[in-house]
This record gives sequence, C-alpha cells and structure tokens, in this order.
Amino acid sequence: MELPPPGAFDWSLRGLEEAETVFTQSRDGRIIMEVRHPVVAGVTCEMVHWWFGVYAHLKLQIDGDVFDAFKVWHPRDHKYLRRADAEWSGPLRPGDRVSLSEAYGPSQEYSNTETVQIVRLDQQGFGLRAIRLGLTVADLSYAFDDTPEGLEVSTRLCVGVANGWAKTLINQVFVPLLFDEKKTEAWMLHNVEEVSSWASFLPEVFARREQGDFIVWDRDTEG
Repeated sequence: MELPPPGAFDWSLRGLEEAETVFTQSRDGRIIMEVRHPVVAGVTCEMVHWWFGVYAHLKLQIDGDVFDAFKVWHPRDHKYLRRADAEWSGPLRPGDRVSLSEAYGPSQEYSNTETVQIVRLDQQGFGLRAIRLGLTVADLSYAFDDTPEGLEVSTRLCVGVANGWAKTLINQVFVPLLFDEKKTEAWMLHNVEEVSSWASFLPEVFARREQGDFIVWDRDTEG
C-alpha cells in the first residue's frame, strides 16, 4: 500500500526538547540511547499491548482511504512492516519475527531496514532484538505504566555486541560509523514522534478493535 500523502493526518507530534534523553557509551563500545517520553494522554497499557500485537498486519480505513497501520503510526518515516515468518495466525507474540523499513531525519537521510525478533510483548513492555550471524547487535525496549494523566513510556535502544567473536570489531569500528551524533539525535526524535502520535489515533482505533484486522474510522461522521 502507498504511504499516506503529506498532511493526510494532523497527528500532534512532540519535539525532542519535550522528552528526557540520555546517551551513553559503555566501556566495550556499545551505545545506549534512552528516552523518557512526555505522558501520552488518553492512552493505556492495554491499548499499547494490543497495538504491538496487531500492528504488523492491521489495516486501517480512515476517511475512506486504506493504509497499513504501521504507516499510519508515522506517515512520514515508516515504509513497511511485515511478518518475517512464513506461517502465522493471530496477534504477534514473543519469538515471532518482523521485517521493517523506516527512514528518519530532517531530510530522511537516515534509514533502517532490518529483520528483528520480538523478545517481549505484554502490558508492561515491548522488546525487539536484531540478530546477525548469531550475535545480538541491537536491543530496543519499551516500558509502559498507566497514570491518571495517561501513559508513561520510556524507550531504550542498545546498539553493539555484548559478547562473542566479533565484539571488539563491531563495537569499536562499525558502531561509531553506523550511529554518529546526528543519527542518534534523529532516531531519538523519530521515537518521540512515534510515541506521541498514539494520543491522536490509538484510542479511536482501539475502541473499534472488534472490527477485526480491518478497522474503519470515518472521522467526519464518527468523531
């Protein structure tokens, strides 16, 4: 399916300056990016747990046009998300793999195309792991908590290898090349925008989840 056209959705996106961010580098060369997001009003742990279970195959018809749910989540940056396993049924679960592609940065100058494994999916968190040649090269985790004001979310991305035959080569040579300061900032902004956009569409989509894998939302007639 095509990407939503520019301006198709008026999702309210937070800026990087509204989040708390920390960048660290371990002694062995791995880099760690942590983001504590502004509270996401109107969203709950239950909604996000459901979302990550279906976002690889869910289709959304919004105002008559049909889009992949992943593209609706971030219309500018998300290209595709699909299951990588040949046989599947029902929502995603730990152990499943997905392939994704996205681009980010002011001019879309950074990109990521990867097949990752789901290592956690419950109402308190979601985790993805990239594995190459038997080595874990990146871990992305989300942690969720319900509050009276909305959903508290923190994200942690660790890039590099904790152990194994190629640890030094990857961490000391390839990691600095793959994630420089500008790309790190661009990824953090992308992540803040993703999480903040939930407030604009996820409660409405979740309320219609009984429609199944094809959800119709007509904003003109249904609000």
